[in-house]
Amino acid sequence: MVQKVFMNKNNMATFSCPECGKTRQMDVSKFRHIEKKIKLNYTCICKHKFSVILERRQSVRHKISLKGHIIKGLKKSAILVVDISRFGLKIKCIEQLELKVGEKIFVEFILDDLKLSKIYKGVIVRTISSVEVSAQFESSDHYDKLGPYLLFHFS
Repeated sequence: MVQKVFMNKNNMATFSCPECGKTRQMDVSKFRHIEKKIKLNYTCICKHKFSVILERRQSVRHKISLKGHIIKGLKKSAILVVDISRFGLKIKCIEQLELKVGEKIFVEFILDDLKLSKIYKGVIVRTISSVEVSAQFESSDHYDKLGPYLLFHFS
């Protein structure tokens, strides 16, 4: 099984051997600006060889399926939030929307927590494909129900 290794803001990644459990931090800065998926082969000091995928995201994305809406001006369009992290989310649009990269919109969606909490956030559109939109939260500080949800729901 290939494990994910996360690059931190100092361009370091911690490799953890699945065989012996030893860890080693390595400088992976040379991979920082490569756009493609990076698969590395690593040999531990115990001689066990394993593969890792280098993840350059600032935080882990969690796969979810939450119903909601995009609010742009006076128009409200149905969406499905398909993944989420502290810094942003990816949504599937139910209908075709006219959005632009860099545009500020609002999203509202219902969490799958016990209280079915309603979240309303301003986001900046970062990428657009045929039916999916990736957006960055205006703020990565979540003082509403989203903060505890991200912190405790996926651990």
